[in-house]
Amino acid sequence: MDITSVTIALPVTDLEASCLWYGAVFERAEPDLEPSNGVAEYEVAGIWIQLYEDPHADDNPVTVRFGVDDVAAQRARIAALGIDVGPIEHVPGEVDEFDVRDPDGNVLGLYSLVDEGGPSTGRDSGAGRAGTS
Repeated sequence: MDITSVTIALPVTDLEASCLWYGAVFERAEPDLEPSNGVAEYEVAGIWIQLYEDPHADDNPVTVRFGVDDVAAQRARIAALGIDVGPIEHVPGEVDEFDVRDPDGNVLGLYSLVDEGGPSTGRDSGAGRAGTS
């Protein structure tokens, strides 16, 4: 199999409200694509995050994790938007991470890989692996 693209679909109950929330978190004025009614997509780090309307979205939340260079700075930025963010958890020798829930309960986890010689960074050879929680 030769995979050429990845799309992660997240169910949401209110597409317009979710686009405002994700737009703020991803620092985008609007979605990158709206391929059909009830669907909006954001291209993030080479993958597509697809929001689709589902009246039962809060019944089956999804978790997606993103590696960032400075997890503390991103936590502060997102908290400044008035969004409730979890505490930064430190896994010695591995990651610093925190979670934030969208209005439908989907979880966005942000993490920075820990460089044994210094502060968190998303640039070591393990970039792309998920956190441990």
